[in-house]
Amino acid sequence: MTEATVAAENLTKVYRSGRRLVRALDGVSFAVLAGQTLAVIGESGSGKSTLTRLITGLERPTAGRILIGGQPARLRSGRPARAQLIFQDPAGSLNPHRKVWKSVAEPLRHLDRKARRAAAAAMLTRVGIDSDRHGDRPGRFSGGQLQRVAIARTLVARADVLLCDEPTSALDVSVQAQILNLLRELQQDIGFTCVFVTHDLAVAQVVADHILVLRDGQVREHATAAEFFAGPRDPYSRALIAATGRRTQSERTP
Repeated sequence: MTEATVAAENLTKVYRSGRRLVRALDGVSFAVLAGQTLAVIGESGSGKSTLTRLITGLERPTAGRILIGGQPARLRSGRPARAQLIFQDPAGSLNPHRKVWKSVAEPLRHLDRKARRAAAAAMLTRVGIDSDRHGDRPGRFSGGQLQRVAIARTLVARADVLLCDEPTSALDVSVQAQILNLLRELQQDIGFTCVFVTHDLAVAQVVADHILVLRDGQVREHATAAEFFAGPRDPYSRALIAATGRRTQSERTP
């Protein structure tokens, strides 16, 4: 069996809000095999954002654990994180005063300047940013181009895991398709594992090998994408599909 790159084991996260405790995640378990994509679906407050922070190592769980490549997820001083995050708003994650190649090279602080610049230039070109644009600042790029820059920054350090937090929701439909196709091509080429947080079931159906449905910090369904879209077992999952006007395969079959 292929080794799981990301594994959550009985993951629980509790926050204090005034005098009360809020259980953002409650006993969440799953595994993502190397080179595959897990789409995490759920409404606001379901625990999706908490899950991404735990996978990146920005926060630690109250109970349970997250493993990346069999090791506990944690940030390492002076070294790029094994899980890198692509944000919904790429402009907000890039320094507006810094040339884009320098932003892409940021995770490579352990290398000398020449090596950082060469690696950044190669990755920017790979995601479709022409070499004569590498010295431009973010304000000169469109939203889709900025997301390509953000993707280059996450991949330049050869991360094992790419975390995508609604990375196409702010883009036009045509640009969204381009970014999704780019991510699939890069995944096939490089082989990274992906956790893709989205509220868009159409996007999840395009990118995902497996689907994880969260509600109130708990797993309501975990299935292959084919099984989920053919006919989810959980009533909440069925309600999510119905809310989009989509019909499952079982509903379309007379």
